[in-house]
Amino acid sequence: MIPSSEWVIQLVVGPRADERGSEPRYLPWAGYTWPMTGDQAMRALRECELRWPEYEFRAHPIDDDCRPFAMVGAEIDRSRSTGLW
Repeated sequence: MIPSSEWVIQLVVGPRADERGSEPRYLPWAGYTWPMTGDQAMRALRECELRWPEYEFRAHPIDDDCRPFAMVGAEIDRSRSTGLW
């Protein structure tokens, strides 16, 4: 189930999220930084992955101050890597 918070799309920079012992960094992805619903974010994420297959993206929830929620985003990254998203 996708939480009802607002979401943005981020580009994974540096090591891939699934590499052990490394800390990936995330940057806003131009054109996908407006707050969107979870369903919109999942569609946008799929669009980004299809248009730019050489990059890694993640959908990331934001709080009321437009800052990403780190823990929920990490759970989504893990879910995506296991094929649950």
